[in-house]
Amino acid sequence: MTAPTSDVQMVSVSWGDAPSIVGREFIGSWFSASAERNSAFDEVTYVVDNEHALDGGNFPAGLMEGFYVLALLDHLVNEVVHIDDPRWSGWNYGLDRVRFVSPLTVDDRFRVRGTVREVTPRKGGYLVCLECSYEVEGRARPAMVAEWRVLWTLETGGAEE
Repeated sequence: MTAPTSDVQMVSVSWGDAPSIVGREFIGSWFSASAERNSAFDEVTYVVDNEHALDGGNFPAGLMEGFYVLALLDHLVNEVVHIDDPRWSGWNYGLDRVRFVSPLTVDDRFRVRGTVREVTPRKGGYLVCLECSYEVEGRARPAMVAEWRVLWTLETGGAEE
């Protein structure tokens, strides 16, 4: 692994140029999740109400639940990979090949790093496949790796482009 740097690599193009970003790499800025939001995630997903809950004492303090780690992709990736048009949006299409490589806690600083693997035209949009990982500051192994598929659309006011 290369040493962590503060360099952010954005991937941003116009709607019509979306297919040209295949192969482009992106790197987000360093991020730390808050302990309060980590706890709130457990509340809103009812994890705290599990009848057969696991003993939290067996986990590192401030451990981020895997689904929370994945949910942060939308925020972290959209900061650095986007279309330069306010009508653009993305719909979560699915996750493939997800693997949690090393634990991630609220005390860790991490950032998204990845590559745009595919941009496939779909009726009125593009299906985009992003190879993503979370690089953790001071750690050789990533926290998570996943392929994230997003359906990019452009609001046209009711008319298809």
